Amino acid sequence: MPCVGQTLENVTNLYDDLFSNYRRSIIPMNNHSEPFKINMAFYLLSINSFREVEETLVLTGGLTMVWKDTSLSWNPVDYGNINSLDVDSKDVWLPYMYLVNNAKEFEPVGFDSAFRVNINSSGFVHYSPGSILEAKCQTDISKFPLDTQPCLLDFLAWGGGATFYKLRSYFDEVNLDFYTKDSHWEVVTRDTYAHLEPKGYYSFRMSLSLQRKPMYYIVMIVLPTMLLSLINPLVFLLPVESGERISLAMTVLLSYAIFLTLVSASIPASSNPMCFLLVVMIIIMLMSGLTVVAVIITTKLYYQEEYFPGRIMTFFLYRKTRQKDVTPMNCEKKEKQLYNGKHVSDFLDKLFLFSSYVIIVIIHVTFFLYVNT
Repeated sequence: MPCVGQTLENVTNLYDDLFSNYRRSIIPMNNHSEPFKINMAFYLLSINSFREVEETLVLTGGLTMVWKDTSLSWNPVDYGNINSLDVDSKDVWLPYMYLVNNAKEFEPVGFDSAFRVNINSSGFVHYSPGSILEAKCQTDISKFPLDTQPCLLDFLAWGGGATFYKLRSYFDEVNLDFYTKDSHWEVVTRDTYAHLEPKGYYSFRMSLSLQRKPMYYIVMIVLPTMLLSLINPLVFLLPVESGERISLAMTVLLSYAIFLTLVSASIPASSNPMCFLLVVMIIIMLMSGLTVVAVIITTKLYYQEEYFPGRIMTFFLYRKTRQKDVTPMNCEKKEKQLYNGKHVSDFLDKLFLFSSYVIIVIIHVTFFLYVNT
């Protein structure tokens, strides 16, 4: 902050004295037997996008770096009590920090833009370059749309080992003071720490966990999928005489096929691992196709006048019709009982209706248990 007594002449004199013999290409290390210490922090400004298929996180942020350059220290009393000085980043030595898991051009953070550098009287240099970063992150969309995606951003001073640079984390977490909330993702964890790699160099790591905001996908994909799956078995309750059973079954099948085509663009396309919701939708699609086949079979049986069932079918049909038909038995020869096709069709309708809803309930319960674990 400006103090009483500071003038433009004081600032000019200070600048001339500091940089008259300064060499920005030389690392300001007084003791080469110890690594050069750089304190680091990260300011997250926004989450621009998360491309699951490409496994790429795009964000805007600022990487703050603080180090001590003793050649840039001064006595404030000699320069009108000036305690800090802002200069162009091209005037001082800068550490080149690279994002190791970069998804685009491999260049230092902030290399393509000009940022100011703040120097205090003790020689501490504050440099905060900002940039739009694209980082490669391993994704897992199996629990879509209730998924949480971790992403690790790994920064290091390229070309300098642990004996040359020592990176330290200024804070334990990513700073969100200037963060603009995203409509699709919520930041759950945001840890920062320095890590000594086994190969002998320090890296500054930022560990993010992004949780998807699922309401849109639940309303537009999950609920319609559940509704169509519950409507499909109802064709077995429709009387055969109406002549609309096959048309209704085909209509539901085609409606679901069109719905699956429309929403496929909203579901991340990945095979490793595959989205469990997509598996559920494919199973329901297959069940809808099998329902059409079952309706055709039961309709054909309905108009069959005589039917000779097997032993298992005879057991169930006998229990159903034992109070309706009484056939005298011949001790010498038992005649095989004849059943009307309507009895068989009615029995299969109830069997298919019950088994369909049992399978659907199992699928839905399995899905919600899986995505919530």
